[in-house]
Amino acid sequence: MSETLVGRQEKQGRYFPMWLERLILVSVILTMYLFHSDVADLFQSQGAPNWLVFIAEWLLLPISLLMLSELIGRVMQAIHSD
Repeated sequence: MSETLVGRQEKQGRYFPMWLERLILVSVILTMYLFHSDVADLFQSQGAPNWLVFIAEWLLLPISLLMLSELIGRVMQAIHSD
């Protein structure tokens, strides 16, 4: 048991495997690297302007992948904390 600044007694929780979240982050970066050209090809085949292809390839794909990895991390934390 440990005592906080306000005097509460808290017990130490289970160890959380941070290496698993790091592995997910590395896989997201690798996925971004491998599939950014496919996203650009998809948008170009639909006749999108170059500025929209750039936004989809270098902004929307990384942000969506990072959001997905954050969601996976939060689900892992919720499962692990039970």
